[in-house]
Amino acid sequence: MNANQMIQIIPTLKVNNRKLNEKFYIETLGMKPLLEESAFLSLGDQSGVEKLILEEAPSMRTRRVEGLKKLARLLIKVENPSEIEALLYQMESLPRLLKGSRGYAFEIVSPEEDVILVHAENDIRDLVPLETVPEFSSNKSMKYLSQFEISMELRLPEGTESLLDPEVVARAISFTKGEGPDLTVENNVTWDLSMLKFLVKDLDLTSLRQKFEKTGYFVPKSEKFFLGKDTNNIELWFEEA
Repeated sequence: MNANQMIQIIPTLKVNNRKLNEKFYIETLGMKPLLEESAFLSLGDQSGVEKLILEEAPSMRTRRVEGLKKLARLLIKVENPSEIEALLYQMESLPRLLKGSRGYAFEIVSPEEDVILVHAENDIRDLVPLETVPEFSSNKSMKYLSQFEISMELRLPEGTESLLDPEVVARAISFTKGEGPDLTVENNVTWDLSMLKFLVKDLDLTSLRQKFEKTGYFVPKSEKFFLGKDTNNIELWFEEA
């Protein structure tokens, strides 16, 4: 798989209380609910394209992460900067505020303690902290974000490398190293990033089998998808778009 084959990456986050997280992602971050099925809630923007999945995993089966999370930070790049202002306008308590060349940004923590950066920049290095709080503009006609893209900063334990090619996923995933007891725990144990779904132009099963032969994988008889695991036990699902 090369960078030209990659179309989209859709993360799945395990959460404890889905209603609480659903309210946060929809009302605070402006995501649009697309499909609710069993324990899963699909979220996107007004284009109707799925961008993020929440999976409810109650505390009888899963638990809070001890130490650092595998998901270091979720980044939401909003196409229309004025919509970020509209989100900030309706908040009762403001999060950490930043500003870039395209407009305002904010960093906020979800109910499941995931750090989320909402911005409109082409390069987040353009962002600087705001020292004073401005008057934000409202947008009463906006219910959901028109368009946004998701990228991620993922943590790996020291001394390990991802099975994903950094050059292939560079547009959507960056890696950082850390230490923590749950950075390699099985993906059904904690409230954290549990799966990455890759939509690709051509599903190259031969190369995927070779890459994941040491860690194990599953391919159905129909060969419609490939399911493997990264070195940190996040599930990796590859499917032809």
